[in-house]
Amino acid sequence: MVLPTLPPPSPNSTSPVHPPPLSAASWVETLRSHARSNCFRATLATYVDMTSAGVPPDHFAFPAALKAAAGVPDPAAGRQLHAAVIKHGYHSSPVTVANTLITMYARCGDFRSALQVFDRIPDRDQVSWNSMIAALCLFEMWELALGSFRSMQQRQKSVPPSSFTLVSVSLACSNLDRADGIRLGKELHGYELRNGSYCNEKRFAFNALVAMYAKLGGVDDSVALFERFQYRDIVTWNTMISALTQNDRFKAAMSVLHQMVVAGIKPDGVTLSSVLPACSRMDLLDAGREIHAYAFRNADLFMNTFVASALVDLYCNLGLVEEGRAVFDGISERRLGLWNAMISGYAQNGLDDDALELFIEMEVAAGLSPNETTMASVLPACVRSEAFRRKEDMHGYVVKRGMEGDKFVQNALMDMYSRVGDIDISRKIFAGMEDRDVVSWNTMISGYIVCGCYSEAFNLVNEMQRSGDSTAVEVVKPNNITLMTVLPACGSLAALGKGKEIHGYAVRHALNSDVAVGSALVDMYAKCGCLGHARAVFDRMPKRNVVTWNVLIMAYGMHGRGEEAMELFELMLAKGEVKPSGVTFIAALAACSHSGMVSRGMELFHGMKEEYGVEPDADHYACVVDLLGRAGKLEEAYHLITTMNAASDKAAAWSSLLGACRIHRRTQLGEIAAKHLFELEPDESSHYVLLSNIYAASGQWDKSMEVRKNMKSMGVRKEPGCSWIEVGDYVHRFTVGDSAHPQSTRIHSFLETLWDGMKREGYVPDTSCVLHDVEEKEKEVLLRGHSEKLAIAFGILNTPPGSTIRVAKNLRVCNDCHEATKFIARLVDRQIILRDTRRFHHFRDGSCSCRDYW
Repeated sequence: MVLPTLPPPSPNSTSPVHPPPLSAASWVETLRSHARSNCFRATLATYVDMTSAGVPPDHFAFPAALKAAAGVPDPAAGRQLHAAVIKHGYHSSPVTVANTLITMYARCGDFRSALQVFDRIPDRDQVSWNSMIAALCLFEMWELALGSFRSMQQRQKSVPPSSFTLVSVSLACSNLDRADGIRLGKELHGYELRNGSYCNEKRFAFNALVAMYAKLGGVDDSVALFERFQYRDIVTWNTMISALTQNDRFKAAMSVLHQMVVAGIKPDGVTLSSVLPACSRMDLLDAGREIHAYAFRNADLFMNTFVASALVDLYCNLGLVEEGRAVFDGISERRLGLWNAMISGYAQNGLDDDALELFIEMEVAAGLSPNETTMASVLPACVRSEAFRRKEDMHGYVVKRGMEGDKFVQNALMDMYSRVGDIDISRKIFAGMEDRDVVSWNTMISGYIVCGCYSEAFNLVNEMQRSGDSTAVEVVKPNNITLMTVLPACGSLAALGKGKEIHGYAVRHALNSDVAVGSALVDMYAKCGCLGHARAVFDRMPKRNVVTWNVLIMAYGMHGRGEEAMELFELMLAKGEVKPSGVTFIAALAACSHSGMVSRGMELFHGMKEEYGVEPDADHYACVVDLLGRAGKLEEAYHLITTMNAASDKAAAWSSLLGACRIHRRTQLGEIAAKHLFELEPDESSHYVLLSNIYAASGQWDKSMEVRKNMKSMGVRKEPGCSWIEVGDYVHRFTVGDSAHPQSTRIHSFLETLWDGMKREGYVPDTSCVLHDVEEKEKEVLLRGHSEKLAIAFGILNTPPGSTIRVAKNLRVCNDCHEATKFIARLVDRQIILRDTRRFHHFRDGSCSCRDYW
């Protein structure tokens, strides 16, 4: 804002009757009154009117006008005022004007000018030093702020630091690395003790000290200080609650809130916005609603945008998005933080189109510009939204907004590019980051896993550990999220060695007690075929949630141990630790299906709603169709689908029936199931492949080829068969007919020798598994090239005799590979554990744990 000059009166205008002119004292008092009320534009307008009326500003008027220029902020107006200060001779005395100039320049973003003003003050008082130290903190020059504090003590011994000085110095200490911050913070603490920090007059400094310790990870020190301080005000209580919440001491934060209310202190907006995250993280919905009601009874609190944002976060984090939206809609003046909370709430609940619509409304209708927090929520929504196709355009938008250097936006961009398959761009962003936090590392690791770059993901975890052992300013070590990200990859690849390494890390760093990490470990061991290890981890867990139980029940089912899965289900009910969820019943029904326990499964299905209060959904129906279909009861399965609720999603159920038709070679019913699936999910390749396989198995090659041609014409691509095996420190990947592996020649040669030995033992290749109309001899060659056979052969050649071989496959194992692996296990005297998308097969001594029921 440039201070305007008033136009001269028109000579032809009729002069109105003017009130008597104001005195200089009245002008200055009006000016100062506006400034005290933070009516900054009114203050500057009054200054213009005063000077236009010929009243010269004095050392009382200038500080008020400069405060207004800082509050707008308006650097141009501030510079004009500085010129007027010099013109009227107030630049050196009194010092109050110069002090206000320092603050004005700092808040207007002009640090150099603030420093020049400070350097030219001949007799600096306490406020001069406070203003300069505060300016240094505003520009995050923490070391210089501490240096200025030392200079103040050395040069101005007659002027002791005030509470405002100590607040700024505490802030500077809290923003250093932890070691230096704690050391200097304790020195500051000692200084305050010597100078009476535990008095009513110094409570601002005391509050800052509590916050400093908490930010540096010394929350126990913060609690000790808080408990010894008797002059607590609302800020003291709020500081303690905020410190506890930010250090994940949620239960303690709720306890302090209770003490605060008992002490007769009325919570304000800061209190509520600090304690609501604790309610969210502890799933304390009832407590959150009580706080909501309290805020509603106190209109000023309810309309507080920070309280509203915290309420939106609470409801959305607990999955109650509509209640969060009701809070959002009830606020008339919405600040950016509230918009961000609602956009984030939509995004984290998978309502991506709603998140994007609200983002557009924020910009177009509300006229607000997004910040880095906005983009960190919007970018994941863009990735997942099918309606938003040109996802990479968001990178250009970020650059246009000047946010490409922000760490949180960079993390979101890395995630976006990895999910659209451009992992190289994610890698470049990661490599170019100056300030990587643990989220940056986890995002890159997750990106590698999403793109199937498992070796790179494991290598990055190792690199992350090495960076944590370094002497870097900010130490970043793998946390529970890192482990939860990489453990599923170990399970998917049957990489037991890697999984054990991560388990060891979790134990050494006390992360294994985390219920989510424990659940991931159970899942990893189960998917690596080590059900005993999985149960051992489960039994040692101090706390289990419903996910933990579900994982182990599902694991028993996938290993064909249905009876034990149902025993575990009954134990879950008996202990009463958690209530079974819809996923629990999916796991239990799948276990019954894999073990042929039809009557037990049907009993469970029919009792879901009445006995356990869980409404069966489309996935439960699909499990029951699979249960009946595997047992050969295809008509019952078909009848169940046709009697399902018309509004239900029947795709999963029809898919289960189609799979059963392939097992039992029911061509006509398979055609019916496939017809429905082509209408419901025309882009899903597995439906076409299953129907083609059914035709091929029955010798209807023309129809099989026709299905394949239809797939090609529609652009539907079959997922190629792929198998993984861990040997040493590496996970090796094989595809059908693979010849790219360094040991391919040796592997194929070994398989030919093995093939002859198997035939001598009575093995007959099942050439019906070859979906090409070629000669029988050629079919045998194609069968030998199946990815799981290549992986098994590689494992035999590269592991010690007698050791267990673990192979994971991305598709269902074919009949021939299943039969062949029985013979291989007996010939080489090994246990072979083969996991496909459906279940585990443990091969030993010529037989399989599934007893050919799969």
